[in-house]
Amino acid sequence: MRISFAAAALLVPALLLGQAMQQLAIPPLMEADTLHLTVAAHTHQFYPGVNTPTYGVNGEYLGPTLVLHKSDTARIVVENQLEEITTMHWHGMHVPGEMDGGPHSIIPPGASWMAEYPVKNPAGTYWYHPHPHLLTAKQANLGIAGFLLVRDSAEAALDLPRTYGVDDIPLVIQDKKFINTGEMALYPVGDSLWVNGTPDAYVELPAQVVRLRLLNGAIARVFRLGFEDNRSFEVIAGDGGLLSAPVATNRLMLSNGERHEVLLDLSGQEGDSLLLMSFGNELGQSVPGSGNVMFEGSVLNGIAFPVLRIRVGAPTADPVTSIPATLVDNAPPDESSSVRTRTKTITGMGMVAMGQFLINGEMFDLDVVNDTMLLGTNEVWHFVNNSNLAHPMHLHGVSFHVLERNGAPPPLWERGPKDVVLVAAGEDVKLIVHFGEPADADIPFMYHCHNLMHEDHMMMLQFVVMDPVTATAGTAPRPVLVSPSPTTGLVRFAAGFPVAQAVVRDALGRVMLAQPGPNTSEGTVDLSAMPSGVLLLELEGNGQRAMARLVKE
Repeated sequence: MRISFAAAALLVPALLLGQAMQQLAIPPLMEADTLHLTVAAHTHQFYPGVNTPTYGVNGEYLGPTLVLHKSDTARIVVENQLEEITTMHWHGMHVPGEMDGGPHSIIPPGASWMAEYPVKNPAGTYWYHPHPHLLTAKQANLGIAGFLLVRDSAEAALDLPRTYGVDDIPLVIQDKKFINTGEMALYPVGDSLWVNGTPDAYVELPAQVVRLRLLNGAIARVFRLGFEDNRSFEVIAGDGGLLSAPVATNRLMLSNGERHEVLLDLSGQEGDSLLLMSFGNELGQSVPGSGNVMFEGSVLNGIAFPVLRIRVGAPTADPVTSIPATLVDNAPPDESSSVRTRTKTITGMGMVAMGQFLINGEMFDLDVVNDTMLLGTNEVWHFVNNSNLAHPMHLHGVSFHVLERNGAPPPLWERGPKDVVLVAAGEDVKLIVHFGEPADADIPFMYHCHNLMHEDHMMMLQFVVMDPVTATAGTAPRPVLVSPSPTTGLVRFAAGFPVAQAVVRDALGRVMLAQPGPNTSEGTVDLSAMPSGVLLLELEGNGQRAMARLVKE
């Protein structure tokens, strides 16, 4: 149900007060050759005697945890039993645009859609959620979301907790605002805190090393996580998989859509109880959930509040009792491998939900492609936030590495592969991105703010990833040698066949130069008048073709 922000802000969350603690719900695990997901409307009692309308996946609220294995083929059938359109996005997964589940891949009411793709991601914690244009916040708020775990041999070789629901626990953290009828309001920040759809949650964990898979599934609130007693824990993974080594910390920022895996050593603490907290009082003033009085109101804003009570029980029969010193090699690509640098400037003024925020002065248009990349290339992206609000920026179909925050290296726990990065007001964050999956203009990839209110309010743009060597069977292009590249002008080529024509195209496929060839295997093209960026040289002759990427400085 959608209600006005003003009305929601005035409601007293009386239904949420004085409730007994509830045992944490653990989403069921689903692992099969073909996974079947049914999205439907339901009613659920989060609080005794209060019926709340929900959406869910194979159940009343949220969905099962899907298990995929690297190098296998994922086959997932999504059936839409809602009375409105939906989509299903495999957040963080390296899939072609046509399988990504963005706003172009609509599933009408009563229809089904099958995603089928090779699993290329390393072991890690990913998730799925709807992505229909203008309906994402509503549908995610009502409960369409679930974990997606990838397993691989490198992770399996490490001595890590991985008994699901026992010492390996998925935790999706959300805040909710209710109206007095018990319905969930579509409001950016809530007054109650849920974990896995459980209010006032507690979990019993064994006295050994345990693994918590943390996901911020909130509409807009950012969590700054830590324990009431300030104990440290070890971060072992981010959005896109394991770090190179565990990182000890006592605070961890988790913005919308971000994931982290942490190890918590409970050895020898049987009978103890500890409290996972979110320290909203430590958030910067541009961050949703801080005490900024100019933002939408919530009793949780600007304070430290409980997230999850952990009660420590007896260890299991075969406990993990130590934390590995190293994990996997996850070094970022060298910055020198970047074929170009793009700056994405965020502008606008507003509240957490109310306001208009733009990327490079542009708003989302389903029919407009904003950027074109070449398949297999790396690029440096600068997100520069000139707005008054922090924004968690997400890129589809890729993983990236954070290189710098305001010219300085990022914290150690942020140095693994990622797909969401929080950019606070006034920050300049530099990333290196590898574009390894194709997407065309019919079903492009998105990049957007993962504050779902901002996403639905058009803070989203589109990009395609073009394969310059795609050709019809039997006419595959031959390799060609070019030098120098990068260049400021003249480029020499050697094709291995007599060249009758040379064509230079820009990254959008537009012809920038067409000239007759030398009718020998070697020649030159002059790029002096070309714009800077990545260009594509096409050579034809004697029934043969050759292609090469060029970089014009």
